[in-house]
Amino acid sequence: MVLRFLKTCATVLCLSVLIGTTARADVAFLVILKVPQANEDAFDALAEKMLDASKADEGLLIYEFARTGETVYGYERYTDDAAHERHQVLIKRFLPELIELAEFERIVTLTDISERSRPGFEAMGAEIGALIGGVAQGSLGD
Repeated sequence: MVLRFLKTCATVLCLSVLIGTTARADVAFLVILKVPQANEDAFDALAEKMLDASKADEGLLIYEFARTGETVYGYERYTDDAAHERHQVLIKRFLPELIELAEFERIVTLTDISERSRPGFEAMGAEIGALIGGVAQGSLGD
């Protein structure tokens, strides 16, 4: 009976560590785009298409845009590398139009980037952010 209890405790402890590690394996980054005023309406329409296509994107936590003048900020957060990769495949069809309408000014990672994701971010010219710390609500901060 005691041995069974200890095995159960060990299993629960191991699962807690694994779940905690998985919960913090998210991918988050900020994209800064320059969208000339002449392209604003077309860009907004494209952003809506991208947002609509992403609504059922499994593993996508946050995908949103905000505009100040000709600058558009995009914030993306995924549960893990695999979710980010699935999203890239999903929006690939929109990229030619996005590149035509907007200029990428900056991409900055906001989470630890795994060795698996690092080459893709570096190929995009992303700045790999050095984490200072952070607070998250819900499953990401557990």
